[in-house]
Amino acid sequence: VFISAVRCMMYGFGDDQNPYTESVDILEDLVIEFITEMTHKAMSIGRQGRVQVEDIVFLIRKDPRKFARVKDLLTMNEELKRARKAFDEANYGS
Repeated sequence: VFISAVRCMMYGFGDDQNPYTESVDILEDLVIEFITEMTHKAMSIGRQGRVQVEDIVFLIRKDPRKFARVKDLLTMNEELKRARKAFDEANYGS
């Protein structure tokens, strides 16, 4: 599922352009395990059967690096939404 993304990330972080397949497979397994674990935890603390951003933020609040990264990504997402809205209004006169 994530093989091409993991391969690109490995290269971006200094690995060979074509990393070993075994290395990519191991990292992909770790990514899937992490996402699955976080999703299960988020589902257990939030509204039943639903994962919300606040649940993920709550789970990582004690890890300063992850928390800072999530905060940056959420801020960037809001900025992109505002920019798209401004662009659409300028082009289509809403």
